Amino acid sequence: MALTLAFASVFRFWQPAIKLAQHVAGTSAWQELYSLFHIESGLGREQLILTGIMIACFLLALGVQAIGLLIFQRIRKNRV
Repeated sequence: MALTLAFASVFRFWQPAIKLAQHVAGTSAWQELYSLFHIESGLGREQLILTGIMIACFLLALGVQAIGLLIFQRIRKNRV
């Protein structure tokens, strides 16, 4: 969970990540999500963007942890 929050904080404080999130939120695919979920208000759109950011951060953290676990297992296997 801490790794997910660390990645999410990047979207708050790192300018290139903010620009990336704005770019993705402006794509036609993202606009289709608004239609799919019947989101018409600005608050709803903002909530969907934040949900997307958190899901992306969770998946990134999950990938980092899985790679870390594989590296740890290989190191441990080589010692035995």
